[in-house]
Amino acid sequence: MNRRSFLKQTGLAAGAAAVHNLHGAPQGIALIVDPKDPVASSAASSWAVRNLQDAFTAQGATANIYPRIDAAPAGSRHILIAGTENAAARQILSAAPSSPEALALATGQTGGRSVLLASGSDARGLVFAVLELADRLKYGSSLDVKSPIVEKPANTVRSCARCFVSDIEDKSWFYDRELWADYLTTLATHRFSRFNLTLGIGYNSNHNIPDAYFYFAYPFLLP
Repeated sequence: MNRRSFLKQTGLAAGAAAVHNLHGAPQGIALIVDPKDPVASSAASSWAVRNLQDAFTAQGATANIYPRIDAAPAGSRHILIAGTENAAARQILSAAPSSPEALALATGQTGGRSVLLASGSDARGLVFAVLELADRLKYGSSLDVKSPIVEKPANTVRSCARCFVSDIEDKSWFYDRELWADYLTTLATHRFSRFNLTLGIGYNSNHNIPDAYFYFAYPFLLP
């Protein structure tokens, strides 16, 4: 077994252990997403929930979405995904974060059942909370939250740039749809708030420049 295969198998085993530790068995996961919750039902949050479902599926677990806690099977383990203003979330959080992009993870009771809460002050904060669970699951960290975790960004703008300068070196990744999906998901998981695709290296002259493919392309990208 080569190093790549070893790391892949180790990650899968660790993730399966994380599922087992939280649920007792790698199946029967109920994701509670209230469609009336404007934060949890946003397009960004729905995308993050699908990523969490995929993370469970990769570990051999089934994660289904339910609109209410009482609609989920009683024998399932429950993860409540909600904005901090959601009534069920407020039952669990003693002090809900209100700062932009803030997230919270906590365990508690709602509707007579034990739940793991992933919450956010807005859609982006909730995305960060849900992707935190997916990342823990993927790499084998425990999903158990013994004490509430409340975090907010230290910087409003957290940006990463990727530079396209050469048709020979950069076309392969530029046209790779699978790479972009993984790359942008990784940025969101690590709580970047901006992405900058830079075309060409800055020069004082645009003559005889071999590494300036797409140089000054910006005017042609807008109608």
